[in-house]
Amino acid sequence: MASDARRAAERRGRRAEAMALLYLRGKGYRLLARRYRTPVGEIDLIVARGRVVAFVEVKARPTDAEAAEAATTHRPPAHCPRRVGVAGEASGGGGA
Repeated sequence: MASDARRAAERRGRRAEAMALLYLRGKGYRLLARRYRTPVGEIDLIVARGRVVAFVEVKARPTDAEAAEAATTHRPPAHCPRRVGVAGEASGGGGA
């Protein structure tokens, strides 16, 4: 059974994903998949606008300063390209 802290973190994550999706929809993106599971992990949001498909990893931060720091020192985790590749293969798109 999940702890109270884990459940609270899950709720924060879902809220952050919902806010990210609202922002992206405002920019003209449409949702293709949410919490897409692959054998190597999960992709939070897959969205598209025109011919662009974006794989979105949402990370909630407790403060604006921490969010700004995370956004400006971008270095995606090593497993992200593998998730995207697996998702592409599953959809028939080839993958990375």
